[in-house]
Amino acid sequence: MFRCKQFVVNQTNCAMKVNTDSMILGSWAKPNQGAHILDIGTGTGILALMMAQQSIPSAKITAIDIDKGAALQASANVAASPWPTKITVQHTKLSDLAADIAFDFIVSNPPYFEQVKGDSHAYQLQSEIREHARQTVSLTPAELLSFVAETLTPTGEFYCLYPFAREVEIIGMAAELGLSTNRILRVQHNDQRNPYVTVFCMSKQQNHKQKDIEHLAIRDGAGDYSSGFKALCREFYLRF
Repeated sequence: MFRCKQFVVNQTNCAMKVNTDSMILGSWAKPNQGAHILDIGTGTGILALMMAQQSIPSAKITAIDIDKGAALQASANVAASPWPTKITVQHTKLSDLAADIAFDFIVSNPPYFEQVKGDSHAYQLQSEIREHARQTVSLTPAELLSFVAETLTPTGEFYCLYPFAREVEIIGMAAELGLSTNRILRVQHNDQRNPYVTVFCMSKQQNHKQKDIEHLAIRDGAGDYSSGFKALCREFYLRF
């Protein structure tokens, strides 16, 4: 059970539990006046719930997941939240989502571990469900970005995250599809380590200025949560 200030997330039946990356993404992503919101790969429903807390009262949120167990878990979490009618959870693949729907805000914590090549046995003990949740075999960056390019409204925004090592690749791939990267957040475990993940904010509005680059260290030199991390996630974390 993961408790936030305004809602609780039960994750017993979910392959992927609530993690720091999701909390950073959900705290940094701001739906503002978004009326039609999509959470791709909702898992426990954590991002959909975070968007429900931050969005306008009339916003409608669609949360989808390819895994039936995750969709059921997310549905239960939504039903127990303060926003049971604001979020609709669907057990469906992205490719099966109605193509005629446009969204003005899309968020996704996508699978981003590549299928292991060679003789590595690192992933052999993973269940198929966990593999779908964590590896790009179920949803590649190209598939995700192509979908966003087709369904995002002209003034809408898309938030996602990928490993820092793929930052340049993701930005280039998005640009080829007409998506401009307006802001990025480079996340590192502490100030002494290199970033391990990049959070992206993209839109169809071409940005001819240099993109805004922000940095976040999760922990300070003493090993405690940093002031920046606390400030970012304060609306959700009970301890902050």
